[in-house]
Amino acid sequence: MSSSRSAPISLTVVIALAALMAPAAQAQNSARIFGLVTDSEGQPVPGATISVEFQGGLARKYEVTTDDGGEFIQMGLMRGPYSVSVVKEGVGALTGTVTLRAGQSFEMDMELLAPGDVVRESLTAEELAKLEAAETTTDAFNRGLAAARGGDLDQAVRLFNAAIDAAPTCAECQRNLGIVHAQQEEYAQAETAFKAALALDPENAASYDGLAEIYNAQRRFDDAAEASAAAAKLSGASGGGANATAVFDQGLIFWNAGRLDDARQQFDRTLELDPEHGEVHYWFGMGNLNAGQVPEAAAEFKIYLDREPNGRFAEQATGILGSIQP
Repeated sequence: MSSSRSAPISLTVVIALAALMAPAAQAQNSARIFGLVTDSEGQPVPGATISVEFQGGLARKYEVTTDDGGEFIQMGLMRGPYSVSVVKEGVGALTGTVTLRAGQSFEMDMELLAPGDVVRESLTAEELAKLEAAETTTDAFNRGLAAARGGDLDQAVRLFNAAIDAAPTCAECQRNLGIVHAQQEEYAQAETAFKAALALDPENAASYDGLAEIYNAQRRFDDAAEASAAAAKLSGASGGGANATAVFDQGLIFWNAGRLDDARQQFDRTLELDPEHGEVHYWFGMGNLNAGQVPEAAAEFKIYLDREPNGRFAEQATGILGSIQP
């Protein structure tokens, strides 16, 4: 007599934040994800396809295949949130999310639960209810990610809320809901979601980063500085030391708040942690320019453009150089 089986929806993901600084030449713009994919028996899974897709508003997707030992690595990733999925036909599938910081390495060791491992007939009524709730959560969460990637933010909000209704303890559901609300500039709702995520997972630096970004957008600079400091502390605890990107972000918050001396201290600290940091030189240049130190400003802008020729302020820096140089 055959039994009805269901494909798994609760897959094991082990995500270890290594918080290692990348080699100097790649520290500013290059992060990486690496790890080992195993099956439900703990055996390496060769030939599994890993898809790494950026969730920050740009269409960037990378694919890599595990080697004979089940290992993979994807380098050259910009900072920000990613959806990471792995699939191996006949073995299993998995989807998760991570937020990368510039110059860091994230280790993702993923264990796939084989299809058919869940036998519904063997479950109690309580276990079956939990399984169905998990199925609803996983389906809504994944469809929410897809809607967000496709730009349908209203639908993404509805789906993440549906996932939360099914699984109130889903911290990642709350965090992603906060990201979408922030993209919609619905800052009150975003703040509520990020705080709910932190109530469920107090050690998640990415949720503090989300709070810092929305506070900064609202010019709530003291709140932004506090949230950014919390993110920096958590990141430092994970990697055995302070994180250059988190320190730099604090510098930007101080700059926007008009606390220029504090900003300069954070920028100096950024270069101590990451001597090859690029964008910090743009802000040094702006500070020098505001102080009337034109030659010093020009030198800083040149360093910035040399390190980040396609950086987010490259056009502005080029224009300023053209106007202040003979």
